[in-house]
Amino acid sequence: MIDFIGDIHGHRERLEALLKKLGYAEVNGAYRHPTNQVIFLGDYIDRGPDARGAVRIVRNMVEAGTAQAILGNHELNALYFWQKDPNGGYLREHTINKILIHSKTLASFQQHQPEFFDHLDWFLTLPLFIEKETFRAQHACFDLENIQVLKSEKLESIGNRENLFRILENQRARQAVMDTVQGPEVKLENGASYRDSEDVLRTRARIKWWIDPKAKTLQDLSFQPGVKIPPQPLSFEVQSRDFYRETERPDFFGHYWLEGKPMLFRSNVCCLDYSIASYKGTGVLAAYRFGGEPVLDEKNFFYV
Repeated sequence: MIDFIGDIHGHRERLEALLKKLGYAEVNGAYRHPTNQVIFLGDYIDRGPDARGAVRIVRNMVEAGTAQAILGNHELNALYFWQKDPNGGYLREHTINKILIHSKTLASFQQHQPEFFDHLDWFLTLPLFIEKETFRAQHACFDLENIQVLKSEKLESIGNRENLFRILENQRARQAVMDTVQGPEVKLENGASYRDSEDVLRTRARIKWWIDPKAKTLQDLSFQPGVKIPPQPLSFEVQSRDFYRETERPDFFGHYWLEGKPMLFRSNVCCLDYSIASYKGTGVLAAYRFGGEPVLDEKNFFYV
């Protein structure tokens, strides 16, 4: 069986509690299960108190062969944050908001800078998606066209620092990468905006990529839990986009800051980000134990 685990965000203690609840024990420096393996769905760093400890657990399991780990948008953002721009500065702006998001990660590595930069190199090796006969997994969105672009561009993982520049310069590759790690978004019309859960002003809305967008409004399709999206019709381009159909194999992902008790959106669509890093302190770290079933079942959720 495979245990899919959602966004950790530096919550090392909660990760250890979940692994133990799932029946894993630490042996020779890595958590192991008699029969199962883990697939981590990304976002190991930022926001939480012990990013260093969380990354070490994930990486030790991957290197021991007891887990696989997917690249999340926070790992990709960290790579861009620390990659110098030949024209000056860095590829990701060092704005106050972006520094604050990254600050707890830096604090946890304060006396371990070489280790931190070694982990950045490791992030380059992590897959953007995993696709098997019985399931698919990625951090945010599985779009069949985008996945084909990633394959054709040889971007199953970032691979090397040169590809960080290539992604920015190649619009087709950039959209495929960004949709996969942070989900497709729609720009709000007529200067409309909203404040997200961290009080950041946003002018784009995430959408439910597994819903048929035809004859929908943005409010029907928006996927911003806890946020009221201004009403607007969808463009022809958005309404004609493909979506993840009910006939596809089960897909597992994180990223979307859900709240409450873990639940399925559909029998083949499973999000496992339940806001462990929420400032409210009400989030949980969630997992789904997958045995190859084509129809997912909510009884297979675990969380702490």
